[in-house]
Amino acid sequence: MKRRDFLRNAVCSSLACASSTALFTQLSMMNSVLAAQSANDAPGDYRALVCLFMLGGNDSFNLLIPSDSTRYPIYSTSRSGPGPTGMAIDRSSLLPINVGNAGSGESYGLHPSCVEMAQLFNNGHAAFVPNVGTLIQPTRKNDYLNVPGYPVPPQLFSHADQQGQWAYGQAASNGASGWGGLTADKLYVMNPGATIPMSISLGGENRFQTGVNVQPYAMGSGGPITLNGYKGANGAAQTAALQELLQQSYPDPLSRTYAATVKNALDYYSTMQTALGGAPALTTVFPPDNPVAASLQMIAKIISVRSTLKAQRQIFFVPFGGFDTHDSQLADQPGLFATVSAALGAFYAATEELQVQNSVTTFTISEFARTLNSNGDGTDHAWGGIQFVSGGAVSGGKLYGAPASSGGIFPDLTLNGPDCLSRGQMIPTVASDQYSATLAHWLGLSDSDAQTVFPNLHNWGANPYLGFLG
Repeated sequence: MKRRDFLRNAVCSSLACASSTALFTQLSMMNSVLAAQSANDAPGDYRALVCLFMLGGNDSFNLLIPSDSTRYPIYSTSRSGPGPTGMAIDRSSLLPINVGNAGSGESYGLHPSCVEMAQLFNNGHAAFVPNVGTLIQPTRKNDYLNVPGYPVPPQLFSHADQQGQWAYGQAASNGASGWGGLTADKLYVMNPGATIPMSISLGGENRFQTGVNVQPYAMGSGGPITLNGYKGANGAAQTAALQELLQQSYPDPLSRTYAATVKNALDYYSTMQTALGGAPALTTVFPPDNPVAASLQMIAKIISVRSTLKAQRQIFFVPFGGFDTHDSQLADQPGLFATVSAALGAFYAATEELQVQNSVTTFTISEFARTLNSNGDGTDHAWGGIQFVSGGAVSGGKLYGAPASSGGIFPDLTLNGPDCLSRGQMIPTVASDQYSATLAHWLGLSDSDAQTVFPNLHNWGANPYLGFLG
């Protein structure tokens, strides 16, 4: 086999980038710039964001539910009543939470599967942000329905488009970079001498973490992934031959970039594998057979070796699907919520064990919520939804957002009422840009850089942040 062919085959077989399609998003992943930065640029503290992307459109109005005698009947009616054809959760089964900024006579409960999330909220370690969605500028129901040409996000109610817009940090038709990646581009100089990229994905290639200079390093919940086919009796010889090829000089840019990318992947694998080998044993028990918990447990291990990796800032990504509940929602939703809740509870406990709970913020995103009314066995695509943020830095036990047309932070759930369309598609009162910028700002993104990463942010005034992070 020719040297170039062998090199190309080796690159294509590499799973260190999670998939072959991820290769081209990682071509510029280099650490040389980090080494050139002064150590004085790095802060003395560590901070990390952990993004849990609930793919499919989470029906979050069954996650956080008004339980008072005035609003619960409205919720139940709009949800087409209780099962088997309605989507309303029985009021007596809700887990009560103490909302510090609830209005007079208002009370709330969580879905009965969300025991750990309720505990985090009631202990002041978590907050909810109601009615968040993609927006170009503040939008009311009359604007959406009756103002010709009023700017609204393109391709509303489309999974791929809305997932992309949450990831991009702007309501645009398409984009090559995400706000997590662009934030890493601005902040990776705060990791001088880092031996691994700032962004780490537990879900392969993703738009959220794709930057211009910083690309995500993808690994699995079981640890870093190395090349396929380099084990067994000939594994050592094959690896040595590959290493020799990687040291060669190649005349064309594509081959040089291939070689550099494979070398980086091998180096990152070795670095992460060695670092994790020295990780302290965690006593926190993560729930078994839980894919979200497995990913978060690996993130906790990575955080525990942050000093070895010389990381002061990190961004993690965990995707979890199954939320496109057009069918069998009442059967499937309890398991989905229980999986997320148990994983989030264990992860927060692990950050406490590592004494980094004030330095790690975990947050959910989902492309949209779902219609309040039932389609007979589930719900359909909608717009604004509810997001959950947890961590020691969160000013917890409260709801954060902007008043809806009906007057409260939590919207009126009346079908075709002041805050939603005919099937209960909520008009967002908080832009996904605001929510995301609040998180990025806490991580260290400056006000001026925030306006660049989130180009529509100025439409929400001089202080667009939501205040849930101290």
